[in-house]
Amino acid sequence: MHPTPVRDAARTAGYVLDDAQRVAAERLEALLAATEHARARDILPRDGGTGRGVYLWGPVGRGKTWLLDRFHEQSGGPRFHFHEFYRALHAEVWARTGTPDAMDRALDALLGDARVLCFDELHLHDAGDAMLLSRALRTLLGRRVTLVATSNYPPQGLLPDPLFHELAEPLIALLESSLDVLEVAGPVDYRTLRPVHGTAVPGAPSAPRWRDGAALVRTDLPDRPAPHEATDVPLSGGRSVRALRAADGAVWFDFAGLCAAPVSALDMLSLAERFDRWVLSDVVPFADCHVNTQQRFVSLVDVLHDRDLPLVLTAPGPLDEVLSVPPGRPAPPDLARAVSRLHQLGSGRPAPAGRTGRR
Repeated sequence: MHPTPVRDAARTAGYVLDDAQRVAAERLEALLAATEHARARDILPRDGGTGRGVYLWGPVGRGKTWLLDRFHEQSGGPRFHFHEFYRALHAEVWARTGTPDAMDRALDALLGDARVLCFDELHLHDAGDAMLLSRALRTLLGRRVTLVATSNYPPQGLLPDPLFHELAEPLIALLESSLDVLEVAGPVDYRTLRPVHGTAVPGAPSAPRWRDGAALVRTDLPDRPAPHEATDVPLSGGRSVRALRAADGAVWFDFAGLCAAPVSALDMLSLAERFDRWVLSDVVPFADCHVNTQQRFVSLVDVLHDRDLPLVLTAPGPLDEVLSVPPGRPAPPDLARAVSRLHQLGSGRPAPAGRTGRR
């Protein structure tokens, strides 16, 4: 019998894969077999065979990251989240500006001689990202590196802004020609399900990666910072952002102070590397927020989730209501993913004013 490492991992965990997950698992297992064969013979997989990469896309909570992680456990090699990969790639290319082989040398620094690259949550909302990633992907394909990626978007859905979408078309063409595109879109968002004690949620390969805060309201957390504890936390380029408290690896931000400030996703990633415990207080209802403020909150959730860092929130009502955007108003394209991830950690009820709830 041929080994089925991804499906075996599901069975060991007590999960029952749905139809879309099972198809994806089988394709990833075929790719694992091809890469193992190539490694044993010290060759590179040929184009058009099972060595082609895989692009898994679909709605939030369908198990794409779980599938990617099981593949990565078997294949090894580098695994990046989009924010981390883009920041590292940009820095490496920038450091070599003016040299003809800047991209090659940047990828050497990031990947070495890796033959397989796992890339979680590929999403593009910036034209510059699309152009840089197009260059990187062309170089990777030239090296015969096999890419396995997840996304909430089909390739044609990347950089959806019609003003800039054409700038992503070279990248989209490369993805569609070099990867097998599979939709993982079962009927259930498994993050919204809570397992019965002692049992596994059926088909729940998107089991929480964050620590599950069973106690939504805590009485042993520190009191709200005093005014004199406020401090400026430095960012790149001589900028800073105001925190209510920042000490001993923990940081406490006011929602407006962080999310309404000119803070980028890369800034969020830098902050997450410095602080491993987070409080974000007084979340403003999204009905009263600019879409850029909403997007910064989504980026924060993405970054902390990927680094497995706990986040404590306070808000004026249930998160489903607080994070709801009225019909006809612009909303961040990845808001559903952030809401789904917050649902992983509890009932969606934040702490009442003056108290904090572990999310």
